[in-house]
Amino acid sequence: MDSSKPYVICHMLGSVDGRIKQDIWGFKDHHKYFEETAEKIAADAWLVGRVTMQEFSSPTTPDLNNTVIVSREDFVALKSATYAVVIDPSGKCFWDTNMVSTEHVIEVLTESVSDGYLEHLRNNKVSYIFGGKDSLNLELVLRKLRQLFDIQTVRIDGGGHVNGSFLKANLIDEFSLVLAPVADGTIGTPTVFEAEEGYGNRMATQFKIKSVDRIYDDFLWIRYLVVRDSVNSR
Repeated sequence: MDSSKPYVICHMLGSVDGRIKQDIWGFKDHHKYFEETAEKIAADAWLVGRVTMQEFSSPTTPDLNNTVIVSREDFVALKSATYAVVIDPSGKCFWDTNMVSTEHVIEVLTESVSDGYLEHLRNNKVSYIFGGKDSLNLELVLRKLRQLFDIQTVRIDGGGHVNGSFLKANLIDEFSLVLAPVADGTIGTPTVFEAEEGYGNRMATQFKIKSVDRIYDDFLWIRYLVVRDSVNSR
């Protein structure tokens, strides 16, 4: 493992046809299948995309008409035992606090965000790091999380586009899948990994099984390790 970046575990709840949870699955408490297994994965931080994190952030849009120029330097508001990291390139999550439950918030931004948004984060003591000028370099993001916050293990909690971005960048070390005993069958609904249209120039990512457990009667919890040299590995 690359010791300059955190160990990355992607954790998801998926159907047998690779879909992400939908209401038609018919489970009474779908949250527990994901959350109770996630709690058993030792990690210093969990990471999600902007859409997912907006469930936890402030519903109020603040006044961002700030005239102060804020330098594009990473901002460490405080050090914590655990962190909640959001991939938010354009700065669309707003905050009344710098915590989600017991985790300190870290915003992952591009340098294209406004000065007003950075001032908003600083005023609320929300940490932030820059992953690039106009687009994110996810490897750089991971290295900064390790260097600035001493994060050793990151658990990625989706959704599909965030998972796919890290998969495409070959930055996932382990995949934890709670396999639900259901076939969704809906064409066009989100899948566990949404990397890109078509095949591009990449090869599919291969895994080897780390462990398999039968849970909640008919669910499987499968943990895979990524096969780094996956070309012609089978």
